[in-house]
Amino acid sequence: MTKCSNLLLLSLCLLPFVAFSSTFTSQNPIDLPTASKLVLDVTGKALDPRASYRIGSIGRGAAGGDVYLGPSPNSSAPCPNGVYRYNSDVGPTGTPVRFVKYDHTGPGIFEKQDLNIQFDIPTTRLCVTYTIWKVGDYDVSLGARLLETGGTLRQQDSSWFKIVKTSGGLGYNLLYCPGPFACPSCPVDQCQAVGEVIQNGKRRLALTKDRSLGVNFRKV
Repeated sequence: MTKCSNLLLLSLCLLPFVAFSSTFTSQNPIDLPTASKLVLDVTGKALDPRASYRIGSIGRGAAGGDVYLGPSPNSSAPCPNGVYRYNSDVGPTGTPVRFVKYDHTGPGIFEKQDLNIQFDIPTTRLCVTYTIWKVGDYDVSLGARLLETGGTLRQQDSSWFKIVKTSGGLGYNLLYCPGPFACPSCPVDQCQAVGEVIQNGKRRLALTKDRSLGVNFRKV
């Protein structure tokens, strides 16, 4: 058999494998984690779940301000348990937070990934749970469910959040979602946006229907 015939036979043998491979990749795409978009801080670097960040409004001046932990009015909690935002970006810096992923995957935090949020501060044993964000009961006077602390990490009764890009592309929105236990594959349209209401002259983070809060993240 000639050298040319050998090459032709080899090509014919490989042809079914090539055709099968092409069919598999086109009809059965593998959804790799890298297909999701990483959440970036204000410097353009991916958020690190091992690091702490300050959450700030994308607005400027009176529309700006960092998120912080503060006491809730008329609360029976033994520790500060309100999630607020300062009234301006000039003044105090916010309370650092860290983002705790449900699935313990490697570095980076991705958009639409299930997260718990925890204020990352020194605290006493009594107040440890009062650093973990959760969504409270409906406040009739304010017409919204307020964000507070007192949650648990990676448990079925946790309050779960996702980070998504704003519709305008500037910064991100925080969404409160059913979570991986209640709905492992729920789309973001089943989530509720985190916005804010005015409580005793302060901006309190809450679930809102009409206007979500655009935020960014600064590494501590």
